[in-house]
Amino acid sequence: MKVILLQDVERFGKAGDVKEVRNGYGFNFLLPRGLAEFATPQAVKQVEKLIAKRRKDIEGTVADYKAKAAALEGKQALIKMKAEKGKLFGSVGQEEVAAALKETGVEVDAKIIVIEKPFKEIGTFSVEAHFGHGVKTTFTVVIEAE
Repeated sequence: MKVILLQDVERFGKAGDVKEVRNGYGFNFLLPRGLAEFATPQAVKQVEKLIAKRRKDIEGTVADYKAKAAALEGKQALIKMKAEKGKLFGSVGQEEVAAALKETGVEVDAKIIVIEKPFKEIGTFSVEAHFGHGVKTTFTVVIEAE
């Protein structure tokens, strides 16, 4: 029996895939749980249109990510905080770095900034931003004492 997967099925396939399955697997597992539907010619055409639309959307998103990454590449975010003997009173995390980047004219979501541990001392740090779909960039964070 041929089915079209409506959702991702672990270790089997992704949504939109047309798969040949055994009748028992289709009737007893996939169809009752709403994970798949019969692969009629009309349904296959609909899925192909949906997949083409998703690809176009992803290409647009990736182009947007690449533009943001290019704008962020090599930027330097300056953060001034109270400090004593090189140690900060507090710490600098993703939110503070995103706010500092916004001041330089580049607005990014704090979630894409990759910091393993918040910075707790004065210095210059290299930070990565992961936009998704394999788009990454590196920029510099400079933390100075007020």
